[in-house]
Amino acid sequence: MDEITPDDNGFSQALAKLSQRYLHDEKVRWLPVRHHSPACAHFALAQLNAWQPDVVLIEAPHSFGQHLSLLQNKHVVPPIAVYQQQSYFPFAENSPEWQALRWAGDNHVPVQFIDLDSTDEQQEEPLDRYSDARILSSSYSRQLQQTMGCRDADELWLRLFELQNFESANDFFEQVLLFCAASRLYYDQKSLQQLGDLDREKQMRACIRTASHDYQRIAVMTGGFHTSALFDYEQESTSIRKSTEDSFVIRYSDSLLDAHQDYQAGMPYPAFCRWLFEQRSLSASDWLLYLLAQMPKLTLIAKQNVFEHLSQLCQLRGIVRAGCYDLLDSLGSCQFKQQSSSRDYRPWQQLLRGENMGQLPANQRNLPLVDDVLAHCKRVQLTIGTVNRSHFSLYELTERQRQRRQLLSQLLFLDIGFCQYEQSMHAFYNVHTAAKHESWRYHWTPSVEVALIELSTLGGTLKTVVQHRLAQQSESDLPQMLDKLILSLQLGMQYQFNSVAITREINDCSTIKILSDSFIKLYRTSKHPLFNDYHQQLNALITPLWRQLSFHLPSLNQLPEDEAQQVLLSLQAIARQQMDVLKQPWRERLHWLIEHNEHTPTLWFALKALAVDLDELDPASLLNELQRYSGDRFTILRTLLTVVPHWLNHQNGLLSLLNHSIEQLDDEQFVEQLPQLRGLFCDKDAREIDGISQQLGTLNQWQQQLNWLNEDISEHDVNQAMLLDKQLQQQLLEQGLSAWTTR
Repeated sequence: MDEITPDDNGFSQALAKLSQRYLHDEKVRWLPVRHHSPACAHFALAQLNAWQPDVVLIEAPHSFGQHLSLLQNKHVVPPIAVYQQQSYFPFAENSPEWQALRWAGDNHVPVQFIDLDSTDEQQEEPLDRYSDARILSSSYSRQLQQTMGCRDADELWLRLFELQNFESANDFFEQVLLFCAASRLYYDQKSLQQLGDLDREKQMRACIRTASHDYQRIAVMTGGFHTSALFDYEQESTSIRKSTEDSFVIRYSDSLLDAHQDYQAGMPYPAFCRWLFEQRSLSASDWLLYLLAQMPKLTLIAKQNVFEHLSQLCQLRGIVRAGCYDLLDSLGSCQFKQQSSSRDYRPWQQLLRGENMGQLPANQRNLPLVDDVLAHCKRVQLTIGTVNRSHFSLYELTERQRQRRQLLSQLLFLDIGFCQYEQSMHAFYNVHTAAKHESWRYHWTPSVEVALIELSTLGGTLKTVVQHRLAQQSESDLPQMLDKLILSLQLGMQYQFNSVAITREINDCSTIKILSDSFIKLYRTSKHPLFNDYHQQLNALITPLWRQLSFHLPSLNQLPEDEAQQVLLSLQAIARQQMDVLKQPWRERLHWLIEHNEHTPTLWFALKALAVDLDELDPASLLNELQRYSGDRFTILRTLLTVVPHWLNHQNGLLSLLNHSIEQLDDEQFVEQLPQLRGLFCDKDAREIDGISQQLGTLNQWQQQLNWLNEDISEHDVNQAMLLDKQLQQQLLEQGLSAWTTR
């Protein structure tokens, strides 16, 4: 946004001319405001009471007139906002526009909104149309900030307008007009055109001209940046653009009104601004006492110290009443004797920011999709309407808990910012049998309502929208089909998948990795309590999937050995859990693989070990065969430690064989094998390592126990490190970073 530098003489003359014209119009009283300014709200009421206009014109999109009856409803509690085309028009208690609306309603005075709708605006550069940046960040404002020693533009505004006394409303608004007009003089016509200001001001002048023909006494409330451009409304020839663009009244919150939270049209600390408006009649001393009463955990002595310090600070800064910056400065000076950080101020800043959320009459809400979702939330007793996040822990699946979990899942799937699954999104889409506890957080915010309004183009009910989104999920291969199936069941949309198509895809699949992963995922899903009602549908898919997987098991040799081992381990575990159904088929496939297929030595020993273990046979014969093996014995030992780790505890088992193998190594061979030897036990915890060391001591008849721990590291430290390592691995897996866990 380019600025120009007006010459001093022309600058002064322009402001003097505006000052003369401000009260010259016999029909119009101009109310130049800053949005959400407590002082502007206060003096707007004073001016309206004094002028008693026949009509009130307010700078807001023309189509907002459809909401007048709701905005003037006595049961509406701000902050609220009107939402239109990805933009918000908020109202706070201390907004001058809000006070003008309520005054007009109480006095039966008509209101007209005189701005363009967002869809009618033709600005070349995107900018929040109600942003105060043009008046607060202009060269004029920056010069004043430097002259007055203000830390930012908001403190300058506070000192000039919010914290001073004025003789009258006319005096106040004249000063606001001149301040804003001075900033406007730094922008040329090209910049104003690019920002869309000129087109909007044509609309405003046209509305004022029309009103001047119909009414004798008119109050015009606009942003101070525009007011000086509206004086020549009688010469405006543009026709009024009328729009029927949809917009919706939604609840808003203090946090969204805060200028410090990137709201460009906001004032700093909304709760403080509300206090400043509501308590403006208090004397300076009573105002200080009121502020201190809002600060928690301050002793009486601390309050006395802050009161004295703040009183002197106001005198030093030349202000009648204390502002939010002054209050924080005094609190910091009196409470912190040493250097403080921004964190120390956060509790006070949060109080000044506020936690209010607006309220709308339930019988007058008519928001597409929003009302349906709110009804669902009420039905399952989700806490809606608080400013803080709510928490939901799922320990057992009662019918109410199941319904609640299903609703949260649907809203999580729609990605509207309402809820968060604390086990990560990866865990949500990959339900694991071992996950017996779930933790959710959820929070109903204005942005949630907006997201639902935008989704309402897909349907008027939550079920319709979820079905529409599910239909868009890709299902081009077996993994995607199963993911969509599991997701559909979680969302309570079991009729959204085609079991015939999935079965056909299973029968056409010949990739061992896809088949094994799909079988394991589907089996684990079937064992989770979430899916107890869907056993019939899932088993109808598990059966052909097992058959196809069994047929293609010889393709295990195509996989890397570690992946093949993991597939075998998972299938062995499933067979053990389903002894009555899968043990015999799995035994037959294992023996068939061993006898009728060629494998690498590592995979052959893994298959043999699983077969021996499944039948609970003595592993001695297999270990003797390994002892006679002349190849890389340590690689096979590591494999056996992976697939049958409990063989370490067998008498004359793996540990004895490992010990004997190491004895056969000379020093050079031992050093060469040392990295692999260390890898054999890197996933064992401290208790297991200690047991292994004791067994080694017995095997080798060592008189002194093996000291495997560093003297400076306790067993507790090692256990904690092991636990942390496992947690880190789990988090990496849940985030899809399994490659990072490779040792």
